[in-house]
Amino acid sequence: MQSKKKKYDKELVEAECIISKQQGFITERLGSFILDRCNEISGSSFNIESKELRQALVDEAVMRICEKFLDYYEVGRSGANLIIAMAISTMINKIKSLRWSDVYGEKQKSYIFFFEDGEWIRRLEKLKRDDNIGQTL
Repeated sequence: MQSKKKKYDKELVEAECIISKQQGFITERLGSFILDRCNEISGSSFNIESKELRQALVDEAVMRICEKFLDYYEVGRSGANLIIAMAISTMINKIKSLRWSDVYGEKQKSYIFFFEDGEWIRRLEKLKRDDNIGQTL
């Protein structure tokens, strides 16, 4: 039987998590671990050919982890598992949000209300971006 190759040292990651929590900011080593895991997850867990979309997933996940990790992390719990779970959930949420908009926030949809045949109707409509709207007003 062949043993699995270790991708990272859990004890080392946990030590960096503790140091980061004590300092109040993420260490460079932990930041590198976060980036490596996000790149790995976006490449292996999502069947995406677009390099732009894959990079958007990584960017979104790294930013969320860097913003919220220290709030959620508790010493004695697995920091690596928390980072991986946060990365996966953030990427899934980003993919789901693409139903409403593209990578750049375009193709956004919103509910509009309009009066038709004597009653108010609520319908989901695609919004159109107009950069020149200020010029026409």
